[in-house]
Amino acid sequence: NIPNKKAYAKKLKNFLFTEDINRIDVLKGFISRNINDTRYASRTLLNLLQGYFKANNRNIKVAVINGSFTHQMRVNMELGKNRDESFSHHAVDAMLIALSQMGYDAYYARQKEIIDFETGEILDLNAWKNQDDLYKSLMYQEKWKVIKDNILDDESKVKYWYKVDKKCNRALCNQTIYSSRDVNGIPWKVQKLNIHDEKDVLTLIGMIKNGKEEKILMAQHDPKTFENIKTILEEYADAKNPLDAYEKETGDYVRKYSKKHNGPRIEYIKYLDKEVASCIDISHKYGFEKGSKKVFLAQLNPYRTDVWFNSKTGKYALVGIKQSDIKSLGKHFVITNEKYAEILIAERFIEIGQKLEDFIGSGYEFRFSLYKNDIIEYEKKGSIYKERFLSRTMPNDRNYIECKNLKAPKYTNIKQNLVGLSQTTLINKYVRDITGNEYLVEKEKFNLSVE
Repeated sequence: NIPNKKAYAKKLKNFLFTEDINRIDVLKGFISRNINDTRYASRTLLNLLQGYFKANNRNIKVAVINGSFTHQMRVNMELGKNRDESFSHHAVDAMLIALSQMGYDAYYARQKEIIDFETGEILDLNAWKNQDDLYKSLMYQEKWKVIKDNILDDESKVKYWYKVDKKCNRALCNQTIYSSRDVNGIPWKVQKLNIHDEKDVLTLIGMIKNGKEEKILMAQHDPKTFENIKTILEEYADAKNPLDAYEKETGDYVRKYSKKHNGPRIEYIKYLDKEVASCIDISHKYGFEKGSKKVFLAQLNPYRTDVWFNSKTGKYALVGIKQSDIKSLGKHFVITNEKYAEILIAERFIEIGQKLEDFIGSGYEFRFSLYKNDIIEYEKKGSIYKERFLSRTMPNDRNYIECKNLKAPKYTNIKQNLVGLSQTTLINKYVRDITGNEYLVEKEKFNLSVE
């Protein structure tokens, strides 16, 4: 039973979309659909605000300002807009909208001295004839520069607030399924290279040049086919994609080796990427017994990072907790003592067989927990940095975290910053209220129950 068959049919049609997304008319249709979604969202928010003020008997009017209007004001004031540089462009747009209302009010106040709006009578004929020059002087020549300078000054003082994500019952991981191969008793993740993708082929060529052929499964298990691949790469080395160039010139496919050259077509080349770290093993769903081929879900979603400090050694311990570490007990969610000990062992803060109590007994004291979008301040090689915390990352490397820029969606050359804090002398946490005011968190209470 589908509650909304029309909506389901539309979603199914979009999911099974097979048209060429590189065609301009297809792209225009996609953009048009998304613009309609934006219009619908704007209309819904407008109705919500209007309904709120009406229900509370507030004499407040809510209007929608077209984006082209603020764009034109930016052009007039020579105010650029760089979405990657900072989030402050939203504040500038809000200031422009507020100033436009102030400009309208000033225009109306001057106009009513010239015209009676009820009767249409001209009250001051001379002012009415010269009103273009009057308004140009009133609203442009003397005002634009002052307004622009005020906006730029206010933009430099913009404060930011981020919603801190403490929700504990989210998805455990992404749904990408990986396979693995056993290398000296250690499972390694298997990745695929598409022979029709230029970047993937460059990766393949780089692995061969850098002596990493042992990681390519074809080189291990089908050396004749791999030698054919290497020959093609050498003969068509001048092409952007040698394997594509071979297929276009010969009219044949890149094939698995056979004496009659009629082997199956090759689309992907598998290689060993890296050791499998934290994962969810789903091998049993594919009929594989324990100890044989492994199928797993990687990239487990983080929940929080606990910061501990050892006053004896002056060292910090950053303990990463994932969504999959949390256990549901009825209506409550907890991290058991046993699970926390397992995490500490995996992070190499205690030995196998030790417990959380042993970790605390060694001198570590709990400071606070960091969630996504908390503000973190840390010392790194003598310099102090303040960033937006994302998660504990790189599980095989102790005390590595991932951060983002405080004032922009990303840094100039990277989306987020990977930071190793094994040698840091300072880690602080800050919280911000809805108005952007900041407060230092000196210490929190350690709790295995989660929100």
